Amino acid sequence: MANTLATELLGWVEAYTPTDIAQHYSMPLSKMIENSRNTLLRVLHYPPLTGEEEPGAIRAAAHEDINLLTILPAANEPGLQVKGSNGEWLDVPCDFGTLIINTGDMLQEASQGYFPSTTHRVINPTGGRRDKSRISLPLFLHPNPDVVLSERYTAREYLHERLKELGVI
Repeated sequence: MANTLATELLGWVEAYTPTDIAQHYSMPLSKMIENSRNTLLRVLHYPPLTGEEEPGAIRAAAHEDINLLTILPAANEPGLQVKGSNGEWLDVPCDFGTLIINTGDMLQEASQGYFPSTTHRVINPTGGRRDKSRISLPLFLHPNPDVVLSERYTAREYLHERLKELGVI
């Protein structure tokens, strides 16, 4: 079911891509993820605060996801923020049943920057929410490694370069 939703979402993205941008896609976006073994579902647990956190500390620093799209069911607790085009941080609602869709670096690369990667972070809770855990379940849609993203990268090359930059490999 997640793959069906992912295919549909990527189809919508492609349908709303201007022709001069879409002509650079090496294949339909929805085909890029067919049978991909790199798509990843993560379970992220943010434990309750201990009271020993530094003032202004955040749970997850500002970042962009490496993949094409991230599908994120609303977390059980607030804290997710996205950075607007004006640089302002905006709270993302965590209403049950809501799906948040982030564009990732690979879509940004494939679209020559037309679809910018979503900068986001998770802030620490305040008040009565400080003693509650936060659970997040992002599904990172990755293309097959041999998919050509641009003249510069295949998905494999792009992922390898980014993971190297992050010190993961």
